[in-house]
Amino acid sequence: MPLALTPLNRRDFFRNIVGGALAATFWGTAQNSWAAETGRDHWIFLSDTHLPGDSSEERHGYNPVKNFAAVREAVLKLEHKPQGVIITGDVAFLHGTSEDYRQVVTQVTPFTENSIPVHIVFGNHDHFDNFYAAFSNLNRESSPVAKKHITVLETPNVNLFLLDSLYLPSAETGSGFFGLEQLRWLRKELDARKDKPALLLAHHNLDNNAGTLMDREEFWNVVKSAKQVKAYIYGHTHIYQQSVRDDVHLVNLPALAWEFQSGKQPLGWSDVEISKNAIQLTLHTLSSDHLNSGDVRKFEWLR
Repeated sequence: MPLALTPLNRRDFFRNIVGGALAATFWGTAQNSWAAETGRDHWIFLSDTHLPGDSSEERHGYNPVKNFAAVREAVLKLEHKPQGVIITGDVAFLHGTSEDYRQVVTQVTPFTENSIPVHIVFGNHDHFDNFYAAFSNLNRESSPVAKKHITVLETPNVNLFLLDSLYLPSAETGSGFFGLEQLRWLRKELDARKDKPALLLAHHNLDNNAGTLMDREEFWNVVKSAKQVKAYIYGHTHIYQQSVRDDVHLVNLPALAWEFQSGKQPLGWSDVEISKNAIQLTLHTLSSDHLNSGDVRKFEWLR
């Protein structure tokens, strides 16, 4: 079952936070009349938010909490409410501390108060135990794979598979690992859902170098054999880019917290529309005069 941080009134929220828990529930996408009318699913994709416990913390000249707040304000002002927000990993700052996740709770609550569920994918800077300690009413044992935070979101047009590439033994190196059990689960769930296109979302990139997904070839064997997989969407690199492999789109989301190229890479969020035969991402950058501000990229299914 998916982790969907869903609506909670502010009084109950803060009462639970003071007690060390968040009263969040599983499942759900927002009721979306626009999606029903247009036949397109509507989502917000973020990546690499790196939220620190200390809201004044900066890294590479950027303040992640301020960046997140700016995006949240913009999303909440959208004319058409999205069905949910998906963050593709590294939601926590550097080490996934308890303080980081308390900040995560604070920052995502305005979404859930406005009936916008938030779905979180794990990256190498996240921490399984500390996350579940912050969201202590959630049952960590309910995951279909032990110590993996995974699910399938079934939407009108596609199935969204949220995968977990966090591998704590290699967290300092940045590497990721799905593991045999998760890949078996993925193959099984794909086999059970051949009626719709599948989009896979995780944190790590698939390049053949250090700090990437260690079992990328085993993962890709699963992808190649499942023709309904149309795209793999990920973060990690803090680079806005895309490519194609075996007729599967590889879409690298930009980071939100910081970038490493002196302003050349965009920081921002993607307003996403998904039809039965394509996904379109409109990039909203924190800096309105960035070269990529308003960039629209549409990926039609290739197989």
